[in-house]
Amino acid sequence: MKYLLSAFLALTAALSALAAPPDLKGKTLEATFTELLPAIGKPDTAAQQRWQDICFAVGAPGNEKLREDACKLMAAKLDDKTPKPARLWFLAQLQRIGNDESVDAIAAAAGDTDDEVREAAVRALAGNASPKATAKLTEKLADAKGGAKVGLLNAIGRRGDASAVAAVAKELTNSDEAAAVAAARALGRVPGPEAAGALAGARAAAKGAVRAAVADSLLSHADRLLKAGKATEAAAVYKELGSKDEAKPVRLAALRGTIQSSGDKAGELVLEVLGSDDAGARAIAVGQIEGLSAGALKTLAASLDKLTAANRVLVVTAIAARGEKSLLPVAAAAAKDADPAVKRAGVVALGRLGDAGTVDQLLELVSSKDAAAGVATEALAALPAEGVNEKLLAALDAEKTPAKTVALIGVLERRKASAAVPALLKAATDADAGVRTAAFNGLKSLAGPEHIPGMIAAFLKANKGKDRDQAEQAIVAVALQIANAEKRAEPVLAAVKDTAKDRAADMLPLLGRIGGTDAKKVLREALAGTDPALHDAAVAGLCNWPDATANDELLALAEKGKDAEKLRALQALIRVNTVLVDRTPEERLATLAVVKKAMELSTRDDERRAILEGLGNVRHIETLHYVLPYLDQPALAEAACKGVTGLAHSKNLREPNKAEFAKALDRVIATTKDKALADRAKGYKNAQ
Repeated sequence: MKYLLSAFLALTAALSALAAPPDLKGKTLEATFTELLPAIGKPDTAAQQRWQDICFAVGAPGNEKLREDACKLMAAKLDDKTPKPARLWFLAQLQRIGNDESVDAIAAAAGDTDDEVREAAVRALAGNASPKATAKLTEKLADAKGGAKVGLLNAIGRRGDASAVAAVAKELTNSDEAAAVAAARALGRVPGPEAAGALAGARAAAKGAVRAAVADSLLSHADRLLKAGKATEAAAVYKELGSKDEAKPVRLAALRGTIQSSGDKAGELVLEVLGSDDAGARAIAVGQIEGLSAGALKTLAASLDKLTAANRVLVVTAIAARGEKSLLPVAAAAAKDADPAVKRAGVVALGRLGDAGTVDQLLELVSSKDAAAGVATEALAALPAEGVNEKLLAALDAEKTPAKTVALIGVLERRKASAAVPALLKAATDADAGVRTAAFNGLKSLAGPEHIPGMIAAFLKANKGKDRDQAEQAIVAVALQIANAEKRAEPVLAAVKDTAKDRAADMLPLLGRIGGTDAKKVLREALAGTDPALHDAAVAGLCNWPDATANDELLALAEKGKDAEKLRALQALIRVNTVLVDRTPEERLATLAVVKKAMELSTRDDERRAILEGLGNVRHIETLHYVLPYLDQPALAEAACKGVTGLAHSKNLREPNKAEFAKALDRVIATTKDKALADRAKGYKNAQ
C-alpha cells in the first residue's frame, strides 16, 4: 500500500508540474506575444523557441483558458499581412494545440494561393480537436484539384470522422487516379459500417491502383472488426476479398484474416492450405499455426501424419510454444518420428509440455547415440513439472551403466537439483572414472558448505592425480561460498586434525588451495617438521596458494628449498604476483620487489619470460623502467615486448607518462616479430 501511495503522489506531482502555467515574467500573454511577434520566423530562433515553449505549457491539462487565448492570438495572424515564415510557424503550433477557436482562421488559410501555407493549414485542420474541422475540410473537397484534393483527403482520413464519409465516397470514382486512391485510403481509416459500405460498393467498378487501395482499406475494416470480437462480420469481408478476381497479395492477406476469424475450424483450413501447391498460401498458413485456438490445434495435430515433415515440425513447434499440455501425446509421438527434424521438435516439445512420466522417454534418448541426445538433455533440464527430480534421483539410484549414470548426473546438475547431493557424494567414489568426474562437477555446482565434510571423505578415497585434482577443485569451489575468507578452510582444518597423519598429508595441498591464516600456520608447521610426507604435502599446499599472502614462504622455498621445490615455489610466486588484480601504488611497488627477487632466483628463460610478460599486470611506472632493458636481450625481448604493451593497456598509467610510453612503444614496434602485438602497440601510442 505504501508503494501504491508513493506512486500516486509521484504521478500527481508530475501532472501538477505538467499543468503549470508558463512563466510570462509578469507580463500578459498578449503582451508577450506582441513582443515576440516581430522576431518569429526570422533567422534568430530564440523568439520562436520562447513562443513554442509557451504553447507547450498552455497545451497541458489545466491551462485551457491560456491555450484558447494563445490560439486566438496566432489565428489572428494567419492572413497574408503576416510574413510567410511566421504564418507557417503559427500553423505548426495550431496543429498541435488548436481547437474550435481557431478553425475558421485555419480554414481560411487552407484556401491560400501559396502551396506551403495551404498545406500547413490543411495539416493543422487534420490535427484540430474540433469536429468543425472535418466540416471545413469536406467543404473544400469539391472544388479542390490535383495535389490539393489529395492533401484534403489524407487529412480527412487522419481525422477518421464518419461525418465525412459521404463526401469522400464521391471521390472514389474521380477520374484523377491519385484522388480516387487517396479517397479509398481515407475511408479505410474511418471506422464504421458507412465507410466500409462505401468501399464495398465501389469495389466492383474500381480498377488498377484504385481497386488495390479499396481492397487494402476493406482489409483494414475487417481487421478492426476481428479485433473488436466481431469474427463473423470480419470473416464475410475476408471471404469476399479472397475471390480469384483480387490480386494475389490481397488474397493472401484475406487468407490470413480468414484463418484468424475461423476459431476452432481454422485447423481444417490450415490443413487444406498446407496440402495445396500454392507456396504463398502455405507460407501464410504456416505463419498462423502458433496463433490457432486450442481446438484448431487439436484438429491439426490429429492429422499430423498427413503433413510433410517440414509442416509436422511447424505444428509440433506451435504446440510447444503454446504450452498445450493436452497435446503431450502428440509431442511424445513426434519424439519417436523417423524424420530427424520432427523428432527434434518433438523432444523440445516434451521439455515444455512433459511431466514426470516423460522422464523415461527422454532419458532413453539422453544416454543414446541418437542425434537428438543433446536436445533431450536440454529438454530434461528444462522440464518444469513436479516430481521430475525425484524420478531422476530414483533412476540414478537404480542405474548401473556408467554412461547413463553420467547423463543423469549432468541433467540433475543442469536442473540445480540440490537434493541430488547425497547421491553425488556416493557417485564420487564410484569405480568408473567418468562417473567420479561427473559427480564432482555436480557437487561443485550443487553442494553447500555443510557438504564439505562428505566431499572430503570422497576426496580421500580418490586416486592421486586427475581424480584428486577434480575433487580438490570441487571442494574449493564450495568453500568459496563461505563469505568470511578466514573461515573457508575450517572444514578441512577439522578433517586434518581428526584424521591419521598419513591422511593429513593428503589434505595439505587442498588446504593450500583454500588459503587463510590458520591454513598457512598448519602448512608452516608441517614444512618445519621431520615427516617427509607432511613436508612434501606442505610444499604442494604453499605452491597451490591462491594469492600473494604466502610470498614470504614461497620466497624462502625458492631460495633454500630442494631443487624441485625451488622451481615449484618460483612458478607459484610468478603466478600469484603477476595476475591482474586491484592494487594500490604501494602494493604494486611491493609486488614488483617480489618479482624482481623471483627474477634473480630464476635459472631458466621459461620463468624469466613468464615474469616479463606477467609484469604487464603490475601497473606502475617503475615496472616499465624495470622491463625496458630486457628488450635488448634476444632470448627475452618478445616477452618484454608483451610486458611493455600490457602496461600500456592501462590508460591511467599511460596518460601521465606519455613521453616515456611513446619511446617504449616505438621500441616494441621495432623489436617484436608479432604483427598483432605491434599493431596493439601502435594503437596505444596513437591513442595518446
